[in-house]
Amino acid sequence: MKRRLYGIRDRHFPALCLMICLAALVTGCGGKEAVHTSAEAQETQNGDTTRQVELLKPEQTSAAMAQMEIDEETRKELTAQLLEENELDTSVLESRRRTKGCTFELPEGFEEAEDRKGMYVTGRYPIDASTIYSVTGEQDISLQLMTEETFKEQTQENLRELYGEEVTLNIDSFESIRIDGYPAFRILCHYQVEDIQITQLQYVINADKSYMVIYSQTSDYDRMEEYEASAATIKIE
Repeated sequence: MKRRLYGIRDRHFPALCLMICLAALVTGCGGKEAVHTSAEAQETQNGDTTRQVELLKPEQTSAAMAQMEIDEETRKELTAQLLEENELDTSVLESRRRTKGCTFELPEGFEEAEDRKGMYVTGRYPIDASTIYSVTGEQDISLQLMTEETFKEQTQENLRELYGEEVTLNIDSFESIRIDGYPAFRILCHYQVEDIQITQLQYVINADKSYMVIYSQTSDYDRMEEYEASAATIKIE
C-alpha cells in the first residue's frame, strides 16, 4: 500500500512544470533565505505565418499562435489587436527593462531537491509531497492572451498525457494582477488522481522573460497560508 501511494505521489512532480499553457518556461529558486531565479531567453527561428489565424475566434487564436510558426512582428501585431479588442492589458507590448530574475522567500523547512533544479521540497519528501517550483523562460507576449478557458483546456491535456487518463481540473480563482509593475496571473486550482487531491497556487509574470512560481500540496498537508506568505515576497529584479 505504501509503495503504491509513494509511486502515485512521485508521478505528480512532472505535472508541476506542465501546469501552464502558451509558454515554454524553464528554471530557478531558495528558505527563509531569498530565492533567486534566472535564465537566458533562447532564440528561436520562426517561419512565415498564414492568414488562417485571423479567422479564428479570439479565445482560439492564442493557442493557434503557440502551435504555428509565426514571425515575431506578425505575432506582436496579432497579439496587440486581440488585447485591444478584448480590453486586456496592453502594457506587455511596451519595451521592457532587462530583468535579472525572480526572487522570493521560501517557507521554513523547504530546501532544494537534490535531483530537480528549481524544485524545493521539505525534509519529509516524498511523504510530505509539498513542493515549490520556479521556472524562467523566454518572453512570449501572446501569453497575455491566456484565459481561464485556455488554461484549463491546455492543462487538462497535459495531465491526460502525464497520467494516461482523463483528469478534471477545477479552477478556484483566475486573476489578472501586477507584480512589480509587470502584468501577471494568479491561478489557484486543484485536481484529483485516484485518492489524492493536488492543489496548486501559480504565479505567472510576463516581463522581458516569462517567470512562473508554482506552489503545490496534496490533501495530506495544508500549507496554503505559508504559500501565500511566500508569494507576497515575489520580486522581479
